[in-house]
Amino acid sequence: MWRGSINEIERTREVIRVERGTPQVGTLAFGIVDRGTNIIEVRPTSLCPLSCIYCSVNAGPRSTNRWAEFVDDLDTLLAALEEVVRFKGTNDVEVHIDGMGEPGVYPYLTQLIRGIKSINGVSTVSMQTRLYMFTEEELRELAQAGLDRINLSIDTLNPELAKKISGASWYDVNHVKELVLQALELGINVIASPVWLPGINDNDIVEIIKWAREVGLGRNKLSPVLIQKYIPHKRGRKARVRVMTWQEFWERIKRLEGELNVKLTATNEELNIHKAPKLPKPYKVNEEVKVRIISRGILRGEFLGVILPLSNTAIFDRVITVLANPTMEKILIGNQVRVRVIENDDNIYIGKLV
Repeated sequence: MWRGSINEIERTREVIRVERGTPQVGTLAFGIVDRGTNIIEVRPTSLCPLSCIYCSVNAGPRSTNRWAEFVDDLDTLLAALEEVVRFKGTNDVEVHIDGMGEPGVYPYLTQLIRGIKSINGVSTVSMQTRLYMFTEEELRELAQAGLDRINLSIDTLNPELAKKISGASWYDVNHVKELVLQALELGINVIASPVWLPGINDNDIVEIIKWAREVGLGRNKLSPVLIQKYIPHKRGRKARVRVMTWQEFWERIKRLEGELNVKLTATNEELNIHKAPKLPKPYKVNEEVKVRIISRGILRGEFLGVILPLSNTAIFDRVITVLANPTMEKILIGNQVRVRVIENDDNIYIGKLV
């Protein structure tokens, strides 16, 4: 059972419940990520019961480099999100629930979706998920709360191969297919987003496309399937496959479109993605800042800190990942230190002790 996998994680690494009032911008582990468009990423948890063979963030029970997981505070996350949506100044914000784990296991997911949908300026609530963790009743509750679209992570329809790719003997892709049908009946749009693993699921990609078109994925003029290219990440879990070049990948996509007579790409215009004001970067690279260390970070050798002083607004308050020797844990957590900012791309802050 998937809950058993969560229990296994809780036995082997620290699961941190983010304290109320913690800044929600600055880390990939939880909170809000803004990339300067009308799409706002919301990350409620880093937990994941699966150990997919290609996982770019090395999530799940088989993770070899994580020493902490995060479950965000619902009220703090919603309050910060409302500020960020207001800052965007547009009425077509899409809030996309995703993360360094499986957002579907967040214990307050229904309340999160309902709260997001009540924010003025939010037009769409979408979620990246493998879907397997829901019952039919839970899925109905998500629909009633306002979930508009599911971006479905599904890499094969073959039950045995699905178990192998997901790294979980209990994973049931047939249950996922049943939930997809129910989601469509409930008015939730679904788009399949498989990862193409050359030599492993080549034929399965074709079967997914045929299935997606047959059952009616990709409503509202959206493509039923948007295929992802497998990209090995430095700290991720590596699949033993030959990595396609981008040119080869797009040539294969174009060939499939012709052979199957189905659109497999989407423009930003079709996805209603456009530029919108980007959150300011209050701290520059090489700037020294005062930081209160609050916990471990998600990866071993990382700690999470709050940059001081706080201004009590999500627009300017930031958390920062501080790189340090893991043996310094007892010295660092709960204390204030000086940190030099070494990265701030997309307002994701990383620093080193001064």
